[in-house]
Amino acid sequence: MITAETKVSVAIWLALTFIALNIVDILLTWQGLQLGAIELNFFIKSILALGFFPSVAFKLGISSGIAAIMLHKGQFTTLIIGVSLLSLICIRNLIVIGNLS
Repeated sequence: MITAETKVSVAIWLALTFIALNIVDILLTWQGLQLGAIELNFFIKSILALGFFPSVAFKLGISSGIAAIMLHKGQFTTLIIGVSLLSLICIRNLIVIGNLS
């Protein structure tokens, strides 16, 4: 049987993974841009225009806030979906970078 404490621990790890994957995503995006990739997301494109450190800080702040809200509201399934989608996005970024290298 899974205890409530175990569920909370897993949820916290999912939230931290969500934040970490967001940071990996923005770092891979910057690396891709350095190699000639084009950002297709118009919202992120405007954030990237602020520069490297502001865009990383933005991603860290937004992802931390979203993770905190998901934890507070008990949206564990949403956390799993978010981690899964971000994992796929990071893999796609790696493929793009590999093709540009």
